[in-house]
Amino acid sequence: MKKHIAIIGASVGGLVAAGVLRSKGFDVTLLEKGEAIGGLYGKVETPFGKQELGMHVLYLSEQHYGYLSAIFGPESLHIWKGYKVDLGGAFNFGKVFLNSIYPDLRSHPDHRKIFSEIVKSNSDGCNSVNAMETVTARFGTVAGKQVFVPILEKLWKIEASQLSAGAIHCFYDLRRAVVCNEQQAESLKNDLWLDRVIANPDQTKPSGVVFNGRMAARFRNDCGDLFEKVMCWLHQQNIKICFNSSVTIKANQLNYNDIPIFEQFDACIVASPLAAIIPDSKASMDSLDLSIYYFKLSNSIVDHLPVYYVLCHDPNTMSSRIVNYDAYNLHDLTKCSRVIAVEVMHEVGHAPSKQRIESELKRILPFASVVESYKLPNSLRVPVPSVRNAAFLDKNTNLLTSNSPKTPTFFTGMRTDKGVFFSHHTIGLAYDSAMECAARLS
Repeated sequence: MKKHIAIIGASVGGLVAAGVLRSKGFDVTLLEKGEAIGGLYGKVETPFGKQELGMHVLYLSEQHYGYLSAIFGPESLHIWKGYKVDLGGAFNFGKVFLNSIYPDLRSHPDHRKIFSEIVKSNSDGCNSVNAMETVTARFGTVAGKQVFVPILEKLWKIEASQLSAGAIHCFYDLRRAVVCNEQQAESLKNDLWLDRVIANPDQTKPSGVVFNGRMAARFRNDCGDLFEKVMCWLHQQNIKICFNSSVTIKANQLNYNDIPIFEQFDACIVASPLAAIIPDSKASMDSLDLSIYYFKLSNSIVDHLPVYYVLCHDPNTMSSRIVNYDAYNLHDLTKCSRVIAVEVMHEVGHAPSKQRIESELKRILPFASVVESYKLPNSLRVPVPSVRNAAFLDKNTNLLTSNSPKTPTFFTGMRTDKGVFFSHHTIGLAYDSAMECAARLS
């Protein structure tokens, strides 16, 4: 008899996991709490037409792309490779840097000391218990405390000593720093350790293979009804999907419709955030809200801002990230929407006004002339990558796995405390979990 696997969450990662398992001959059922497909990779209605929920780029390996092409159709996706996979900038020290998403410290008053400490480091802080220890181990005391700690604390609203070691990988990728020119960087990056902490000062001139050779995909604006495409694929693959599914945790085990999952399925992949199915998790976890503001501009700004996004590192800003949609559409400038988005991480229930964020946007990008503005009514709840949250989620993970010994359970959804936040993390984990699940049940 065929083994039957449940996948909790019809996110993009959940769909990929379903495709992997079905291709290996397993029966698969997707359990989705809502009525949508694709997780956050949908669009919302605004006064400026349908807009994305932030920056919708999927970072993929060739294997991941193969499954997404089967699910959505290759004609639905734009593909980038090489350095064009992730063109971003940063706002720090009151200035926009377009050549890298990493902090550029070449003009820092203590640059010489910073450079010396980084070159002499040789620790990624893998034994660190918090983000403070991680950044000082990677970048030295000066850069760690003067640059990286303020960035982390500005974003997550708590002290770096209370953030998990993996927090440097979440939302802001803070693995590296720009500390020297291109020639020096290329020489230093021959050292395997320094290659992990020193950033190339010009992202358009990378040293060697970038992003481990992965590609980036984005749904085309004219790709049609993705829901219809997915439902057609599910039907063709004979994959069952149950909308409005009630998956809860009771007596330290997963239940579907109040029946233990291990009594209904041979394995389970949790492709949704674990916090979403833990009872009273909101009261037990450190959380922030992520609000999204859309701004219609009088003109396209791609000539001034050719990058897809700008990370707002500067502690004097409330904004977290500015998303430049038009930079994705350089292949078809006739379709530029002149709409940019600003994401703001803030205390729960205390979103700043549109006027405040618009004023900040004009300060960061003085060439952007705003015609209209709109704030998405609903904010997104984001677990803070805190030490406290890490302990809470680890405890629940251990309880769930130990109480279902006969049913292998895999967790692939967002874990901010472990740095699992971006699409290549969640999709990659879903793919790997499906492969491991297939191997264990074969």
